[in-house]
Amino acid sequence: MGLISELSGASGASAGLPAAWERACTGEGVPLPPPLTNYFDAVRDTTSRFIGGDGQALVKINSSKVQQYVDGLDVAKFDKYVKHVNSWSRSLPLVFDSQAQNLNLIAILDLLQIGSGFRRELHEAVNRGASDTINFGCMSMHISQTPLDAQGLQALTLGDISRHFGIPLLGKERPMSEGNAAVMISEASELRPLAEIILGILQDTGRRLEQSGFASFADFITKTCAEKPTAANLVQKLVNAFPSLRDAASIGGQPIYLFKKAQLIAYDICQKFGKEDSMFDFSDIGDMTLFADNVVPAVVQYHGLIDPCSSIRAKIDSGKELTLQETTAMRAASIVAAQLVVDCANSPSSEFKAGAISVNQATLDNFWWQEGKDPELRPIPRLVCKNTVYF
Repeated sequence: MGLISELSGASGASAGLPAAWERACTGEGVPLPPPLTNYFDAVRDTTSRFIGGDGQALVKINSSKVQQYVDGLDVAKFDKYVKHVNSWSRSLPLVFDSQAQNLNLIAILDLLQIGSGFRRELHEAVNRGASDTINFGCMSMHISQTPLDAQGLQALTLGDISRHFGIPLLGKERPMSEGNAAVMISEASELRPLAEIILGILQDTGRRLEQSGFASFADFITKTCAEKPTAANLVQKLVNAFPSLRDAASIGGQPIYLFKKAQLIAYDICQKFGKEDSMFDFSDIGDMTLFADNVVPAVVQYHGLIDPCSSIRAKIDSGKELTLQETTAMRAASIVAAQLVVDCANSPSSEFKAGAISVNQATLDNFWWQEGKDPELRPIPRLVCKNTVYF
């Protein structure tokens, strides 16, 4: 397997990186799945085990509502929404010198799909949500010809992140001492931790790539897919290599795997390049699980498929931040519920008739994510978690 199999063993890569990033890498100490494990199966198995066990006290699955949901699923709307998401998936209004440059930026975009916990602060400060902020910043770096190879990622500074992503580092001013307004000092912005997390993700990724002999993120992905062109292989290598993609938690001594961003990278690469390059035309794309973030679990809850306990529901309704355990439970439950919907829709005994697009967890994610933008669903409260590099 060469350099790719050794990348996860790079040592000292976190030295000097922002403390906010290190704190947010909450899954780094969670043991990885055993060798030869399919990581999609690992997500399904561990989330199902958790929600079927201790997690029931946090979030319950409303199994009785699955058939009703499938029977009422609007197939035309499902096809329309999934096609819409796939048609613009990472189709940026930019000019690229090569496929490798395009691939590199798309992978970095997905690597940085974070910040959802800062949604309110971002709208107040820059009138953009988390996803738009990340898109804005990545396009700014590309247009300004900021080097985004392994060395370029390491050279980025907090000032660069602030400038490209439009994230203010300083907040309100206050007198240096009480009663003396002659000297004013600025407090740190509420969004500074987000800028530090973004910087940490990019710098750490660059360091690990260079230490293992890869020129860029695209170089890593291309060589991984050249070895074995499957989504499962790419996701496993991404998770093993980069702490910012090790989306997992340990609750009650048991690992729970989610791997949202790693799966999203593989999915978007397949959608964007699969038709023109067989190396990225992953035959197992339908085996993926839900890309559980802050939006999709809220939509699953809206449909009555999951039922959080009263304390979690109260936090969600009031916009308060969830703990790691609470967030993991909501995300895990949405994956379990999605599998029940998939199984029901594809059961030989089901009267449900799929349209042009088959129902699997990845397409369900596309549908629910886009549905979350519908006028009647957009106001529903979403999960809030700031201390994370995973969503």
